[in-house]
Amino acid sequence: RHFQRGGQKPIVLVGGGTTKVGDPSGKDASRQLLDEEAIASNIEGISRVFGRFLTFGEGPTDALLVNNDAWLSPLSYLAFLRDYGRHFTINRMLSFESVKQRLARESPLSFLEFNYMILQAYDFLELHRRHGATLQFGGSDQWGNIISGVELGRRADGAQLFGLT
Repeated sequence: RHFQRGGQKPIVLVGGGTTKVGDPSGKDASRQLLDEEAIASNIEGISRVFGRFLTFGEGPTDALLVNNDAWLSPLSYLAFLRDYGRHFTINRMLSFESVKQRLARESPLSFLEFNYMILQAYDFLELHRRHGATLQFGGSDQWGNIISGVELGRRADGAQLFGLT
């Protein structure tokens, strides 16, 4: 809200695409996968919550609601791995606190969830490409994912991106 009042245009990202995968952050078990109807219901609820804090519309500082399903669902898996997977190392991904905690608790971490980090990094790249986003806010449990997006933006496009928790 303060950034919007200061002349910035907030972009609220809802994870219609990443919800199909699941976020391993802070969880002891894999997130239950939701069907399309449940995902749509969650997005509607999230939109209502943000509507209490931000002004949405067509104005220069009006917030924009974006669903990452728009760019994630049409992806070609092989092309995505070729173009973006090469920018990530397993070593780096294993160094993130959320992954360390899951492994330390001997909780299973599926390949599906492990891909979440790459998808969220790609989200930041797409938000930059499509909407000029340069700053991503997130909870402290998302720091590794945010930093991955900053690094992907730099490696893939030479973009100077920033993260804040």
